[in-house]
Amino acid sequence: MPDAFAFARAPRDRLNAGGSLVVISPHLDDAVFSCGSLLARRPGSTVVTVFTGVPEDASVLTQWDRDCGFTSAGQAMQERMEENRRALAALRAEDHPLGLLDCQYLECPDAAMPQLTEALLSTLQDLSPDAVALPLGLFHGDHIRVSDAALLIWETWPEMAWFLYEDAPYRAQPGAVQQRLVQLHARGLVLTPANFLGDPAAKAEAIAAYPTQIKGFNGPLGDLAGPERYWRLSSGEEGA
Repeated sequence: MPDAFAFARAPRDRLNAGGSLVVISPHLDDAVFSCGSLLARRPGSTVVTVFTGVPEDASVLTQWDRDCGFTSAGQAMQERMEENRRALAALRAEDHPLGLLDCQYLECPDAAMPQLTEALLSTLQDLSPDAVALPLGLFHGDHIRVSDAALLIWETWPEMAWFLYEDAPYRAQPGAVQQRLVQLHARGLVLTPANFLGDPAAKAEAIAAYPTQIKGFNGPLGDLAGPERYWRLSSGEEGA
């Protein structure tokens, strides 16, 4: 069986097919929406979902939760956790929720960055994977914060294989990917396109497990059926 990842211009960095993979997911759907095809090819991988907590006032109702058909944050998070469980089970992936609060439930989400970074670092140290896939960090504040926190960890742990995945469906917004790539390049990061063999049919089955989130986006999302795109992360100093 060929490796799940096959890197352009970087064959020495191929991920061993037997190596362990962690996908960092901001919300309860992002890993499947963006990496479901890869996860289907890598059974036993772990999805670390960051924002799975219930606010202290579980009766609060945000606009997004209302659009998804919920009547409270408590109901929303309970149902979303169940949807995620079904989706990851279909992909034979392990779930590792962190229990932090989604930005829609916080007055100042940026104030939680130290807690977010510490939780991710502790989790990755415990799991000790061979490779990590993190969001590129597009459009949504939670996605950007998770990406930035993970990149802080990468700076202290560059010997592990790190990849960034393009956040679906936000990557479909004109210029979103290009703008983020320019930002990361200005920070000294080198991103090399990475190709892999996936399982789109299994991904489609897993996506169907999120009816409430698809409803929130106002119907099926064509971008989710498109090819997943990944970038191998390195610094400008590597190979110098």
